Amino acid sequence: MNEPITNLWSIPLLIVIPILTAILVNLLYNKANAIKTIAISSSITLLAIALISPFGFQWFTGQPGVIPGGGYTFSADIFAWRLSLEYYYGSLQQILIVIMSLLLAFVVFISTRVLKKNFGTYIGLLFLLYTSAAIIIMVNDFYHLWIGVEFGSLLVAGVVAASGESISQKAALKYTFFSALSGAGMAISLALILGLTGYSNISDAIRFMSNNQLGGMSGVLYVAFGFLILSWIYAGGLAPTHPLKSDVYGAAYPHATILLQTQSKLMLVAMGLIILRLFSGLPFAKEVMLAISVITMMLGVVMALLQTDFRWTLAYLIISHSGLVTVGISLGTVAGIIGGLFQAVNDIIYMSILLLCCEAVLYFGSGTSIRSISGIAKSSPWLTGAVIVGALAASGIPPLNGFQSELILIQAALGQGLPEIAVIILMVSVTTFIALFKSIYSIFLRPADQTIIVGKPSADATTTGLSPVPKVLFLALAVLIGIAIILGVYPNLALNFLNETAMKVVYVPWVP
Repeated sequence: MNEPITNLWSIPLLIVIPILTAILVNLLYNKANAIKTIAISSSITLLAIALISPFGFQWFTGQPGVIPGGGYTFSADIFAWRLSLEYYYGSLQQILIVIMSLLLAFVVFISTRVLKKNFGTYIGLLFLLYTSAAIIIMVNDFYHLWIGVEFGSLLVAGVVAASGESISQKAALKYTFFSALSGAGMAISLALILGLTGYSNISDAIRFMSNNQLGGMSGVLYVAFGFLILSWIYAGGLAPTHPLKSDVYGAAYPHATILLQTQSKLMLVAMGLIILRLFSGLPFAKEVMLAISVITMMLGVVMALLQTDFRWTLAYLIISHSGLVTVGISLGTVAGIIGGLFQAVNDIIYMSILLLCCEAVLYFGSGTSIRSISGIAKSSPWLTGAVIVGALAASGIPPLNGFQSELILIQAALGQGLPEIAVIILMVSVTTFIALFKSIYSIFLRPADQTIIVGKPSADATTTGLSPVPKVLFLALAVLIGIAIILGVYPNLALNFLNETAMKVVYVPWVP
């Protein structure tokens, strides 16, 4: 493990580079070649920084920490109350941001290849979406947490509306309206916690609550918990707000949904761990989180079964598998948290595979409805193989990555004496398989009949009105499938990044 570094150089770059890139590509607007060069270079740079960065802290305003016994320190190894805005880059942050950076690079490559003109603003929104997710996963102070969630909610609406369809604009408008409740709930919760403890730094507030009796003010803590749970539900698209998030996923470009679902998973992880660290001592806090997670899993997968469009099937499955992530976190044990974090990593990967396949289907010219297109296996066997691998991973079939994280979650639930949760996880896996292969059979494997026109991926955009399938899309599929197989066979490659975080949350809750 890397030793923590004070005022780590890489953290500002992970935030500032995408912001500057968004400004530049927006100013260039329709200068396609310049936008492509800047966007692709920036995405590769972010990936390189995330890979090579050591672990450590960044205190943006530069104030030293106040040592409880007196004096000041800039050392991360000495406990002190931090007065500045604090970010932390550790093992959990590294694996999540590396994956997100890799996906950003692929999405930028695809979008700059597919979109023909005036896409500077759209690319800028994608980079800002990356920024919001990076802020949320690294932040360790209440102010930046609230800013990141609010900022991210507005960007989600912008990315969705950018597709230009009426359904996208309606979805963006509804999401913007209701996301205001998320920001308001978080603001109230954070204000109450700040009033109770006097600290804006999350670790310091947790330390204060663990060392001091709140007495008659404990009721305020329940109110703060309720409002923060409300914000968590809205930000991550958990039940009962799942229709809003599923509309967002289904209405956006499939390649954009890759980043949207990644941001959502990072929000669920970051906020879930903070809720656990702050309120795990409250009676029924974990039970409330677990109930919300289980309901989300079940509602999402049932709605996926009812869909007749591949995009919307994936939209509801993303919701359902978000519940799998939060089930692990809600258990509150080391095994449960490891399973939830690993599920987040795996879910981002295999859902990205399926979304890339959905993006490729659009180039056959007949949409993604199971009633309007079929027989793709004959035209593109490689794409058919890729979507089957993605579906098997999402269904928890060995030796792919989804199997490993779901197995850990089942064992964690059984270890807590909750066999019913283990059964529900198994049910979600089986139902995911049915929902996905319903679409896969209809679109890919079913022979085309005379009433359905089966196209081929466009080779000439000028004659078909479609862009050719970007070769980078197939490269992205190959890389992500390789990762899914490797993590399925060697799960410790990811688990080594997640064990330390789980131990800290359970046993040393004041350390980020």
